[in-house]
Amino acid sequence: MKIFKYIFILFVYLIVTTSIFSSCTDLDETIYSEVTTDNYYKSGDEVMAAISRPWGHFCGTMQVAQAPWLLEELSADGACWCQKGRHGYDGGDWIRLHRHEWTPTEARVERAWSLMYMGIGLANNLLADISKLDFEALDVPMSKDQTIAEIRVYRSFCYWYLMDLYGDVPIVETLDELNPETKTRTEVFNYIEKELTESIPSLSEDLVKTYGRVSKWGAYALLSRMYLNAKIYTGKDRFDDCIAASDAIINSNKFQLDEKWNTPFCANNDKLSKENIWVIIYDQVYAHGMGWYQRWLHYAHQKAWNLQSGTWNGLVTQPSFFDTFKDNDLRKIEGFLIGKQYPRKKDDNGNYYFDTTQPPLLGSEEYKGEPLVLVNYIEAMDKGEENSGARSVKYEVAEGSTGNQDNDWVIFRLGEVISNKAEALMRKNGGTANAEVVTLVNSIKQRAFKAEDWDEEKYTISTLNLDEMLKERGREFAFEGFRRVDLVRYGKFVTTPWWDFTPNNNEAYNLFPIPQKQLDANQNLKPNMAN
Repeated sequence: MKIFKYIFILFVYLIVTTSIFSSCTDLDETIYSEVTTDNYYKSGDEVMAAISRPWGHFCGTMQVAQAPWLLEELSADGACWCQKGRHGYDGGDWIRLHRHEWTPTEARVERAWSLMYMGIGLANNLLADISKLDFEALDVPMSKDQTIAEIRVYRSFCYWYLMDLYGDVPIVETLDELNPETKTRTEVFNYIEKELTESIPSLSEDLVKTYGRVSKWGAYALLSRMYLNAKIYTGKDRFDDCIAASDAIINSNKFQLDEKWNTPFCANNDKLSKENIWVIIYDQVYAHGMGWYQRWLHYAHQKAWNLQSGTWNGLVTQPSFFDTFKDNDLRKIEGFLIGKQYPRKKDDNGNYYFDTTQPPLLGSEEYKGEPLVLVNYIEAMDKGEENSGARSVKYEVAEGSTGNQDNDWVIFRLGEVISNKAEALMRKNGGTANAEVVTLVNSIKQRAFKAEDWDEEKYTISTLNLDEMLKERGREFAFEGFRRVDLVRYGKFVTTPWWDFTPNNNEAYNLFPIPQKQLDANQNLKPNMAN
Protein backbone atom coordinates (compact mmCIF):
# COMPACT_ATOMS: atom_id res chain seq x y z
CA MET A 1 0.00 0.00 0.00
CA LYS A 2 3.08 2.23 0.11
CA ILE A 3 2.56 3.94 -3.25
CA PHE A 4 -1.06 4.77 -2.41
CA LYS A 5 0.04 6.11 0.95
CA TYR A 6 2.30 8.63 -0.74
CA ILE A 7 -0.27 9.57 -3.35
CA PHE A 8 -2.67 10.25 -0.49
CA ILE A 9 -0.26 12.30 1.62
CA LEU A 10 0.58 14.47 -1.37
CA PHE A 11 -3.11 15.32 -1.60
CA VAL A 12 -3.08 16.08 2.14
CA TYR A 13 -0.01 18.28 1.70
CA LEU A 14 -1.70 20.19 -1.12
CA ILE A 15 -4.86 20.76 0.87
CA VAL A 16 -3.14 21.99 4.04
CA THR A 17 -0.83 24.37 2.15
CA THR A 18 -3.55 25.92 0.01
CA SER A 19 -6.57 27.88 1.19
CA ILE A 20 -9.43 26.05 -0.46
CA PHE A 21 -12.64 26.64 1.43
CA SER A 22 -14.38 29.94 2.03
CA SER A 23 -17.47 29.83 4.19
CA CYS A 24 -17.34 33.33 5.64
CA THR A 25 -20.53 35.24 6.27
CA ASP A 26 -19.00 38.71 6.61
CA LEU A 27 -19.51 40.25 3.18
CA ASP A 28 -17.13 43.10 4.01
CA GLU A 29 -14.25 40.76 4.83
CA THR A 30 -11.03 41.39 2.94
CA ILE A 31 -10.18 38.43 0.70
CA TYR A 32 -6.51 37.51 0.84
CA SER A 33 -6.76 34.43 -1.38
CA GLU A 34 -8.20 33.99 -4.83
CA VAL A 35 -8.91 30.33 -4.11
CA THR A 36 -12.57 29.80 -3.14
CA THR A 37 -15.15 27.07 -3.39
CA ASP A 38 -16.51 28.58 -6.60
CA ASN A 39 -13.23 28.57 -8.49
CA TYR A 40 -11.28 25.71 -6.95
CA TYR A 41 -12.99 22.51 -8.11
CA LYS A 42 -11.72 22.52 -11.70
CA SER A 43 -10.19 19.03 -11.95
CA GLY A 44 -10.30 15.58 -10.46
CA ASP A 45 -7.02 16.20 -8.62
CA GLU A 46 -8.44 19.30 -6.96
CA VAL A 47 -11.51 17.36 -5.86
CA MET A 48 -9.33 14.56 -4.47
CA ALA A 49 -7.23 17.10 -2.59
CA ALA A 50 -10.38 18.55 -1.05
CA ILE A 51 -11.61 15.08 -0.11
CA SER A 52 -8.32 14.58 1.74
CA ARG A 53 -8.82 17.68 3.91
CA PRO A 54 -10.87 16.02 6.70
CA TRP A 55 -8.41 13.13 6.86
CA GLY A 56 -5.62 15.69 7.19
CA HIS A 57 -7.49 17.08 10.20
CA PHE A 58 -7.43 13.61 11.75
CA CYS A 59 -3.60 13.66 11.56
CA GLY A 60 -3.62 16.24 14.32
CA THR A 61 -6.35 14.68 16.44
CA MET A 62 -6.35 10.89 16.37
CA GLN A 63 -3.20 9.70 18.10
CA VAL A 64 -1.18 9.65 21.29
CA ALA A 65 -1.37 12.73 23.56
CA GLN A 66 -4.10 14.40 21.50
CA ALA A 67 -7.29 15.43 23.28
CA PRO A 68 -9.59 12.43 22.53
CA TRP A 69 -6.82 9.91 23.30
CA LEU A 70 -5.88 11.71 26.51
CA LEU A 71 -9.44 11.58 27.83
CA GLU A 72 -9.90 7.91 26.92
CA GLU A 73 -6.54 6.66 28.23
CA LEU A 74 -5.31 8.94 31.02
CA SER A 75 -8.61 8.68 32.90
CA ALA A 76 -8.28 4.87 32.86
CA ASP A 77 -6.05 2.27 34.51
CA GLY A 78 -3.19 1.92 32.00
CA ALA A 79 -1.24 5.06 31.10
CA CYS A 80 -0.57 8.15 33.18
CA TRP A 81 1.43 11.37 33.07
CA CYS A 82 2.72 11.65 36.60
CA GLN A 83 4.69 14.58 37.98
CA LYS A 84 8.40 13.79 37.90
CA GLY A 85 10.29 16.08 40.23
CA ARG A 86 10.01 19.58 38.81
CA HIS A 87 8.46 18.37 35.55
CA GLY A 88 5.02 17.21 34.50
CA TYR A 89 2.72 18.97 36.95
CA ASP A 90 1.20 21.10 34.16
CA GLY A 91 -1.28 22.87 36.39
CA GLY A 92 -2.47 19.58 37.85
CA ASP A 93 -4.20 18.62 34.56
CA TRP A 94 -2.98 15.03 34.50
CA ILE A 95 -3.55 14.47 38.22
CA ARG A 96 -7.17 15.59 37.97
CA LEU A 97 -7.71 13.45 34.90
CA HIS A 98 -6.28 10.36 36.60
CA ARG A 99 -8.18 10.87 39.85
CA HIS A 100 -11.50 11.75 38.17
CA GLU A 101 -11.49 15.27 39.57
CA TRP A 102 -12.03 17.11 36.29
CA THR A 103 -14.21 20.18 35.87
CA PRO A 104 -16.18 21.70 32.93
CA THR A 105 -13.34 24.18 32.36
CA GLU A 106 -10.59 21.59 31.69
CA ALA A 107 -8.61 22.51 28.58
CA ARG A 108 -8.50 18.91 27.26
CA VAL A 109 -12.22 18.42 27.82
CA GLU A 110 -12.84 21.55 25.76
CA ARG A 111 -10.27 20.62 23.10
CA ALA A 112 -11.68 17.15 22.45
CA TRP A 113 -15.12 18.67 21.94
CA SER A 114 -13.80 21.40 19.64
CA LEU A 115 -11.64 19.06 17.55
CA MET A 116 -14.50 16.65 16.92
CA TYR A 117 -16.92 19.39 15.94
CA MET A 118 -14.21 20.90 13.76
CA GLY A 119 -14.02 17.57 11.95
CA ILE A 120 -17.81 17.55 11.62
CA GLY A 121 -17.69 21.07 10.20
CA LEU A 122 -15.10 20.04 7.62
CA ALA A 123 -17.29 17.09 6.64
CA ASN A 124 -20.42 19.22 6.37
CA ASN A 125 -18.58 21.79 4.28
CA LEU A 126 -17.24 19.16 1.91
CA LEU A 127 -20.60 17.39 1.58
CA ALA A 128 -22.23 20.72 0.66
CA ASP A 129 -19.59 21.33 -2.01
CA ILE A 130 -19.70 17.81 -3.40
CA SER A 131 -23.44 17.96 -3.92
CA LYS A 132 -22.88 20.65 -6.58
CA LEU A 133 -20.10 18.88 -8.53
CA ASP A 134 -20.24 16.76 -11.67
CA PHE A 135 -17.71 14.03 -10.85
CA GLU A 136 -17.79 12.53 -14.34
CA ALA A 137 -17.10 15.84 -16.05
CA LEU A 138 -14.23 16.58 -13.66
CA ASP A 139 -12.79 13.07 -14.14
CA VAL A 140 -12.69 12.34 -10.40
CA PRO A 141 -11.12 8.88 -9.88
CA MET A 142 -13.87 7.74 -7.49
CA SER A 143 -17.62 7.91 -7.64
CA LYS A 144 -19.67 10.65 -6.07
CA ASP A 145 -21.64 8.09 -4.06
CA GLN A 146 -18.46 6.60 -2.62
CA THR A 147 -17.09 10.02 -1.76
CA ILE A 148 -20.24 11.02 0.09
CA ALA A 149 -20.31 7.69 1.90
CA GLU A 150 -16.71 8.05 3.09
CA ILE A 151 -17.30 11.55 4.45
CA ARG A 152 -20.48 10.43 6.22
CA VAL A 153 -18.47 7.66 7.93
CA TYR A 154 -15.76 10.15 8.84
CA ARG A 155 -18.40 12.40 10.39
CA SER A 156 -19.95 9.43 12.17
CA PHE A 157 -16.64 8.61 13.80
CA CYS A 158 -16.46 12.16 15.15
CA TYR A 159 -19.98 11.78 16.50
CA TRP A 160 -19.07 8.44 18.11
CA TYR A 161 -16.31 10.14 20.11
CA LEU A 162 -18.69 12.93 21.19
CA MET A 163 -21.43 10.46 22.15
CA ASP A 164 -18.98 8.28 24.04
CA LEU A 165 -17.24 11.09 25.93
CA TYR A 166 -20.11 13.50 26.62
CA GLY A 167 -23.37 11.59 26.18
CA ASP A 168 -26.10 13.93 24.92
CA VAL A 169 -24.73 16.24 22.20
CA PRO A 170 -26.04 18.28 19.25
CA ILE A 171 -26.23 16.82 15.75
CA VAL A 172 -25.23 19.31 13.06
CA GLU A 173 -25.43 18.49 9.35
CA THR A 174 -25.24 21.89 7.67
CA LEU A 175 -23.01 24.95 7.85
CA ASP A 176 -25.68 27.45 8.86
CA GLU A 177 -26.97 25.84 12.07
CA LEU A 178 -26.53 28.20 15.00
CA ASN A 179 -27.03 27.17 18.63
CA PRO A 180 -28.14 23.60 17.80
CA GLU A 181 -30.19 21.74 20.38
CA THR A 182 -28.91 18.81 22.40
CA LYS A 183 -29.92 15.33 21.25
CA THR A 184 -30.13 12.38 23.60
CA ARG A 185 -27.38 9.79 23.53
CA THR A 186 -29.84 7.29 22.08
CA GLU A 187 -30.74 9.71 19.30
CA VAL A 188 -27.06 10.24 18.50
CA PHE A 189 -26.46 6.48 18.50
CA ASN A 190 -29.38 5.94 16.12
CA TYR A 191 -28.14 8.74 13.87
CA ILE A 192 -24.63 7.24 13.66
CA GLU A 193 -26.04 3.78 13.00
CA LYS A 194 -28.24 5.13 10.21
CA GLU A 195 -25.34 7.06 8.64
CA LEU A 196 -23.13 3.97 8.67
CA THR A 197 -25.66 1.44 7.42
CA GLU A 198 -26.82 3.77 4.63
CA SER A 199 -23.20 4.44 3.61
CA ILE A 200 -21.86 0.89 3.62
CA PRO A 201 -23.34 -0.15 0.22
CA SER A 202 -21.50 2.75 -1.48
CA LEU A 203 -18.16 2.21 0.25
CA SER A 204 -15.30 0.49 -1.53
CA GLU A 205 -14.00 -2.96 -0.65
CA ASP A 206 -10.60 -2.06 -2.13
CA LEU A 207 -8.16 -1.81 0.78
CA VAL A 208 -5.38 -0.33 -1.33
CA LYS A 209 -7.23 2.54 -2.96
CA THR A 210 -9.00 3.50 0.27
CA TYR A 211 -5.90 3.30 2.46
CA GLY A 212 -5.77 6.35 4.69
CA ARG A 213 -9.48 6.99 4.20
CA VAL A 214 -12.12 4.37 4.99
CA SER A 215 -13.35 1.20 3.31
CA LYS A 216 -16.56 -0.73 3.88
CA TRP A 217 -14.80 -2.68 6.58
CA GLY A 218 -13.92 0.43 8.56
CA ALA A 219 -17.61 1.26 8.83
CA TYR A 220 -18.37 -2.27 10.02
CA ALA A 221 -15.58 -1.98 12.61
CA LEU A 222 -17.15 1.16 14.05
CA LEU A 223 -20.51 -0.62 14.17
CA SER A 224 -18.88 -3.58 15.93
CA ARG A 225 -17.53 -1.30 18.67
CA MET A 226 -20.80 0.65 18.95
CA TYR A 227 -22.98 -2.43 19.20
CA LEU A 228 -20.76 -3.98 21.89
CA ASN A 229 -21.30 -0.82 23.96
CA ALA A 230 -24.94 -0.26 22.98
CA LYS A 231 -26.28 -0.91 26.51
CA ILE A 232 -24.21 2.05 27.76
CA TYR A 233 -25.34 4.30 24.92
CA THR A 234 -29.01 3.32 24.57
CA GLY A 235 -29.94 1.07 27.48
CA LYS A 236 -30.37 -1.96 25.20
CA ASP A 237 -27.98 -4.80 24.37
CA ARG A 238 -27.12 -5.29 20.69
CA PHE A 239 -24.86 -8.34 20.91
CA ASP A 240 -26.32 -10.08 17.85
CA ASP A 241 -25.66 -6.96 15.81
CA CYS A 242 -22.10 -6.77 17.18
CA ILE A 243 -21.51 -10.35 16.09
CA ALA A 244 -22.99 -9.69 12.64
CA ALA A 245 -20.87 -6.56 12.07
CA SER A 246 -17.76 -8.39 13.27
CA ASP A 247 -18.52 -11.37 11.02
CA ALA A 248 -18.88 -9.07 8.02
CA ILE A 249 -15.20 -8.19 8.49
CA ILE A 250 -13.96 -11.62 9.55
CA ASN A 251 -15.77 -13.45 6.75
CA SER A 252 -14.62 -10.99 4.10
CA ASN A 253 -11.18 -12.66 4.28
CA LYS A 254 -9.67 -9.24 3.58
CA PHE A 255 -7.70 -9.23 6.83
CA GLN A 256 -5.73 -11.64 8.95
CA LEU A 257 -4.04 -11.50 12.32
CA ASP A 258 -0.39 -10.59 11.94
CA GLU A 259 2.07 -13.26 13.00
CA LYS A 260 3.71 -10.95 15.55
CA TRP A 261 1.70 -9.04 18.13
CA ASN A 262 3.32 -5.69 17.29
CA THR A 263 3.39 -5.76 13.47
CA PRO A 264 0.25 -3.56 13.30
CA PHE A 265 2.31 -0.79 14.92
CA CYS A 266 5.66 -1.12 13.16
CA ALA A 267 7.25 1.77 11.27
CA ASN A 268 6.24 0.24 7.92
CA ASN A 269 2.83 -0.96 9.03
CA ASP A 270 1.30 0.34 5.79
CA LYS A 271 3.01 -2.46 3.87
CA LEU A 272 3.69 -5.11 6.54
CA SER A 273 0.43 -5.38 8.49
CA LYS A 274 -2.47 -7.45 7.19
CA GLU A 275 -4.47 -6.78 10.36
CA ASN A 276 -5.17 -3.06 10.24
CA ILE A 277 -8.63 -2.10 9.01
CA TRP A 278 -8.67 1.69 9.34
CA VAL A 279 -5.62 3.87 9.86
CA ILE A 280 -4.64 7.51 9.85
CA ILE A 281 -1.65 8.11 7.60
CA TYR A 282 1.47 9.71 9.02
CA ASP A 283 4.69 10.68 7.29
CA GLN A 284 7.88 12.38 8.47
CA VAL A 285 7.67 14.98 5.68
CA TYR A 286 4.09 15.50 4.56
CA ALA A 287 1.73 14.23 7.27
CA HIS A 288 2.99 15.31 10.67
CA GLY A 289 1.71 14.50 14.13
CA MET A 290 2.69 10.94 15.05
CA GLY A 291 4.89 11.50 18.11
CA TRP A 292 4.77 8.27 20.10
CA TYR A 293 8.41 8.17 21.19
CA GLN A 294 8.51 11.85 22.11
CA ARG A 295 5.70 11.37 24.61
CA TRP A 296 7.04 8.19 26.23
CA LEU A 297 10.85 8.17 26.17
CA HIS A 298 13.32 9.69 28.62
CA TYR A 299 15.49 12.63 27.59
CA ALA A 300 18.56 10.38 27.41
CA HIS A 301 17.02 8.13 24.76
CA GLN A 302 17.20 10.80 22.06
CA LYS A 303 20.95 10.81 21.48
CA ALA A 304 21.54 7.21 22.50
CA TRP A 305 18.88 5.96 20.08
CA ASN A 306 19.82 8.33 17.23
CA LEU A 307 16.49 10.16 17.31
CA GLN A 308 16.16 13.52 15.62
CA SER A 309 13.66 15.17 17.97
CA GLY A 310 13.60 15.82 21.68
CA THR A 311 11.87 13.45 24.07
CA TRP A 312 9.50 14.67 26.78
CA ASN A 313 9.86 12.05 29.55
CA GLY A 314 6.09 12.31 29.89
CA LEU A 315 3.82 9.27 29.62
CA VAL A 316 4.45 6.21 31.76
CA THR A 317 2.64 3.00 32.66
CA GLN A 318 0.74 2.70 35.90
CA PRO A 319 2.43 0.08 38.12
CA SER A 320 -0.79 -1.85 38.74
CA PHE A 321 -1.37 -2.16 34.99
CA PHE A 322 2.20 -3.21 34.21
CA ASP A 323 1.88 -5.97 36.80
CA THR A 324 -1.06 -7.54 34.92
CA PHE A 325 1.42 -8.79 32.28
CA LYS A 326 3.19 -12.06 32.98
CA ASP A 327 6.97 -11.98 32.72
CA ASN A 328 6.95 -14.30 29.68
CA ASP A 329 4.39 -12.17 27.80
CA LEU A 330 6.09 -10.77 24.69
CA ARG A 331 3.85 -7.72 24.91
CA LYS A 332 5.65 -6.98 28.19
CA ILE A 333 9.14 -8.05 27.11
CA GLU A 334 9.08 -6.25 23.75
CA GLY A 335 6.49 -3.56 24.44
CA PHE A 336 7.99 -1.77 27.44
CA LEU A 337 11.27 -0.26 28.53
CA ILE A 338 12.14 -1.11 32.13
CA GLY A 339 15.37 -1.42 34.11
CA LYS A 340 18.80 -0.08 33.19
CA GLN A 341 18.84 1.71 29.84
CA TYR A 342 21.53 1.35 27.14
CA PRO A 343 22.32 2.71 23.68
CA ARG A 344 20.35 1.00 20.94
CA LYS A 345 21.98 -0.45 17.84
CA LYS A 346 20.84 -2.27 14.72
CA ASP A 347 22.37 -5.57 13.58
CA ASP A 348 23.06 -6.68 10.01
CA ASN A 349 19.54 -8.08 9.72
CA GLY A 350 17.96 -4.78 10.67
CA ASN A 351 16.98 -5.92 14.17
CA TYR A 352 17.44 -3.61 17.15
CA TYR A 353 19.33 -4.60 20.27
CA PHE A 354 20.61 -2.88 23.40
CA ASP A 355 24.38 -2.58 23.44
CA THR A 356 25.23 -3.57 27.00
CA THR A 357 28.95 -3.34 26.16
CA GLN A 358 28.52 0.44 26.19
CA PRO A 359 28.04 2.56 29.31
CA PRO A 360 24.41 2.80 30.42
CA LEU A 361 22.35 5.91 29.80
CA LEU A 362 22.52 8.51 32.55
CA GLY A 363 19.84 10.46 34.35
CA SER A 364 19.72 14.23 34.02
CA GLU A 365 17.45 15.33 36.87
CA GLU A 366 17.11 13.54 40.23
CA TYR A 367 19.68 10.97 39.06
CA LYS A 368 22.00 13.29 37.18
CA GLY A 369 25.21 11.47 36.29
CA GLU A 370 23.90 8.15 37.60
CA PRO A 371 22.77 5.18 35.48
CA LEU A 372 19.19 5.60 34.35
CA VAL A 373 17.13 2.71 35.69
CA LEU A 374 13.45 2.87 34.76
CA VAL A 375 11.42 1.45 37.63
CA ASN A 376 7.87 0.15 37.77
CA TYR A 377 7.32 1.69 41.18
CA ILE A 378 5.73 5.16 41.41
CA GLU A 379 4.44 6.32 44.79
CA ALA A 380 1.68 8.58 43.47
CA MET A 381 0.73 10.84 40.57
CA ASP A 382 2.39 13.82 42.26
CA LYS A 383 5.36 11.94 43.67
CA GLY A 384 7.26 10.57 40.69
CA GLU A 385 10.88 10.96 39.66
CA GLU A 386 12.59 11.08 36.28
CA ASN A 387 12.98 7.30 36.20
CA SER A 388 9.37 6.58 37.19
CA GLY A 389 7.37 4.07 35.21
CA ALA A 390 7.75 1.59 32.35
CA ARG A 391 7.74 3.28 28.93
CA SER A 392 5.72 1.92 26.03
CA VAL A 393 7.42 1.19 22.71
CA LYS A 394 4.33 -0.51 21.27
CA TYR A 395 4.67 1.68 18.20
CA GLU A 396 8.10 0.96 16.74
CA VAL A 397 10.69 3.70 17.15
CA ALA A 398 12.61 3.64 13.86
CA GLU A 399 16.29 4.48 13.55
CA GLY A 400 16.86 8.19 12.92
CA SER A 401 13.18 9.06 13.26
CA THR A 402 12.04 12.63 13.71
CA GLY A 403 9.29 13.55 16.13
CA ASN A 404 6.89 12.96 13.22
CA GLN A 405 7.09 9.21 12.86
CA ASP A 406 6.11 7.22 9.78
CA ASN A 407 3.98 4.68 11.68
CA ASP A 408 0.36 4.99 10.60
CA TRP A 409 -2.04 5.29 13.54
CA VAL A 410 -4.35 2.32 14.02
CA ILE A 411 -8.00 3.21 14.57
CA PHE A 412 -9.39 -0.30 14.07
CA ARG A 413 -7.72 -3.66 13.58
CA LEU A 414 -8.91 -7.23 13.21
CA GLY A 415 -7.76 -8.14 16.73
CA GLU A 416 -10.30 -5.79 18.27
CA VAL A 417 -13.09 -7.01 16.00
CA ILE A 418 -12.41 -10.65 16.94
CA SER A 419 -12.31 -9.73 20.62
CA ASN A 420 -15.60 -7.81 20.26
CA LYS A 421 -17.27 -10.84 18.77
CA ALA A 422 -15.89 -13.10 21.50
CA GLU A 423 -17.17 -10.85 24.26
CA ALA A 424 -20.59 -10.48 22.62
CA LEU A 425 -20.89 -14.28 22.38
CA MET A 426 -19.79 -14.61 25.99
CA ARG A 427 -22.31 -12.06 27.26
CA LYS A 428 -25.09 -13.74 25.29
CA ASN A 429 -24.08 -16.93 27.13
CA GLY A 430 -24.63 -15.36 30.54
CA GLY A 431 -21.01 -14.25 30.89
CA THR A 432 -19.63 -17.76 30.45
CA ALA A 433 -17.11 -18.72 27.81
CA ASN A 434 -17.70 -21.55 25.35
CA ALA A 435 -15.39 -23.27 22.89
CA GLU A 436 -15.90 -20.64 20.18
CA VAL A 437 -15.14 -17.77 22.56
CA VAL A 438 -11.97 -19.46 23.81
CA THR A 439 -10.79 -20.13 20.26
CA LEU A 440 -11.34 -16.53 19.22
CA VAL A 441 -9.53 -15.02 22.20
CA ASN A 442 -6.66 -17.51 22.01
CA SER A 443 -6.15 -16.73 18.33
CA ILE A 444 -5.17 -13.19 19.34
CA LYS A 445 -3.33 -14.01 22.57
CA GLN A 446 -1.16 -16.80 21.14
CA ARG A 447 1.13 -14.32 19.40
CA ALA A 448 2.16 -12.94 22.78
CA PHE A 449 3.88 -16.13 23.94
CA LYS A 450 6.59 -18.41 22.72
CA ALA A 451 5.55 -21.86 21.53
CA GLU A 452 7.09 -23.57 24.56
CA ASP A 453 5.00 -21.43 26.93
CA TRP A 454 1.70 -21.57 25.11
CA ASP A 455 0.17 -24.73 26.58
CA GLU A 456 0.22 -23.21 30.04
CA GLU A 457 -0.90 -19.75 28.94
CA LYS A 458 -3.82 -20.47 26.62
CA TYR A 459 -7.33 -19.96 27.90
CA THR A 460 -9.82 -22.73 28.58
CA ILE A 461 -13.54 -22.51 29.20
CA SER A 462 -12.88 -22.64 32.93
CA THR A 463 -10.15 -19.96 33.01
CA LEU A 464 -11.73 -17.35 30.72
CA ASN A 465 -14.34 -15.34 32.59
CA LEU A 466 -15.46 -11.74 32.06
CA ASP A 467 -12.97 -10.31 34.56
CA GLU A 468 -10.16 -12.10 32.75
CA MET A 469 -11.54 -10.93 29.39
CA LEU A 470 -11.26 -7.32 30.57
CA LYS A 471 -7.69 -7.86 31.75
CA GLU A 472 -6.73 -9.50 28.46
CA ARG A 473 -8.29 -6.68 26.46
CA GLY A 474 -6.20 -4.30 28.55
CA ARG A 475 -3.00 -6.15 27.72
CA GLU A 476 -3.77 -6.63 24.03
CA PHE A 477 -5.15 -3.16 23.32
CA ALA A 478 -2.95 -1.20 25.71
CA PHE A 479 -2.85 2.52 24.89
CA GLU A 480 -4.85 2.16 21.65
CA GLY A 481 -7.33 4.81 22.72
CA PHE A 482 -10.39 3.00 24.10
CA ARG A 483 -9.51 1.61 27.54
CA ARG A 484 -12.01 3.93 29.24
CA VAL A 485 -14.70 2.56 26.92
CA ASP A 486 -14.04 -0.98 28.15
CA LEU A 487 -13.96 -0.01 31.83
CA VAL A 488 -17.31 1.82 31.53
CA ARG A 489 -18.89 -1.19 29.79
CA TYR A 490 -17.70 -3.48 32.59
CA GLY A 491 -19.03 -1.11 35.24
CA LYS A 492 -15.55 -0.53 36.68
CA PHE A 493 -14.64 2.99 35.59
CA VAL A 494 -16.00 4.72 38.69
CA THR A 495 -16.21 1.74 41.07
CA THR A 496 -12.87 -0.10 40.98
CA PRO A 497 -9.64 1.24 42.53
CA TRP A 498 -6.31 1.13 40.70
CA TRP A 499 -2.89 2.47 41.61
CA ASP A 500 -3.43 6.15 42.61
CA PHE A 501 -7.17 6.21 41.89
CA THR A 502 -9.78 5.90 44.63
CA PRO A 503 -13.23 5.41 43.06
CA ASN A 504 -15.96 7.91 43.82
CA ASN A 505 -18.76 5.50 42.80
CA ASN A 506 -20.46 8.41 41.06
CA GLU A 507 -21.85 7.27 37.71
CA ALA A 508 -21.91 10.88 36.51
CA TYR A 509 -18.16 10.50 36.01
CA ASN A 510 -18.73 7.89 33.34
CA LEU A 511 -19.06 11.03 31.19
CA PHE A 512 -16.97 14.13 30.79
CA PRO A 513 -18.80 17.41 31.38
CA ILE A 514 -20.02 19.52 28.49
CA PRO A 515 -17.34 22.25 28.29
CA GLN A 516 -18.38 25.37 30.14
CA LYS A 517 -17.26 27.50 27.22
CA GLN A 518 -19.77 25.71 25.00
CA LEU A 519 -22.59 26.03 27.53
CA ASP A 520 -21.93 29.75 27.78
CA ALA A 521 -21.97 30.14 23.98
CA ASN A 522 -25.10 28.09 23.20
CA GLN A 523 -28.22 28.60 25.30
CA ASN A 524 -29.80 25.50 23.71
CA LEU A 525 -27.02 23.20 24.95
CA LYS A 526 -27.97 21.20 28.04
CA PRO A 527 -25.47 20.23 30.76
CA ASN A 528 -24.99 16.52 31.37
CA MET A 529 -24.76 14.62 34.66
CA ALA A 530 -21.08 15.46 35.00
CA ASN A 531 -21.59 19.26 34.87
